[in-house]
Amino acid sequence: MDKFDGNEDGKVFNIEHWKVSSERSRWQHAREFQDRAADKVTKFAGSLNFVYLHGVWFAIWISLNVGLVGAGMKFDKFPFGLLTMIVSLEAIFLSTFVMVSQNRQAARSDVRSQVDFESNLQSLIWLVHLGHKLGIDIEHVENLCTAVINDSRTELGA
Repeated sequence: MDKFDGNEDGKVFNIEHWKVSSERSRWQHAREFQDRAADKVTKFAGSLNFVYLHGVWFAIWISLNVGLVGAGMKFDKFPFGLLTMIVSLEAIFLSTFVMVSQNRQAARSDVRSQVDFESNLQSLIWLVHLGHKLGIDIEHVENLCTAVINDSRTELGA
């Protein structure tokens, strides 16, 4: 079994020999610092810790500014214009971080699709060659596959 890949080296297959693209390595090279930072901010903003932190922050802000702690502590009178401005700016930046992260995820998906395509193409070529070696009628198998694909498309309404 070890000789199957052409080398008797203790491994059944040597992946490096076949030059199959690695989605993970392509992705790591494509990412930049800003993208990693945006992903971290988006991950935190999508957590319950973010909600809890803001709940505490709003409670403290409102308590200070309605005079619960002391009248001398007020710095943003009702209807809390400064708080509103800060929250609005935060929403603008958070939405930008989310969009940056979504763009990175779309780029990663594109890379993954390309790697899947290359892997599928490589598998198809190997199967055709194996089919020829085994004496299988490739045209008959291809016609069967086409018929099944067309039937499934018809069922899905495509």
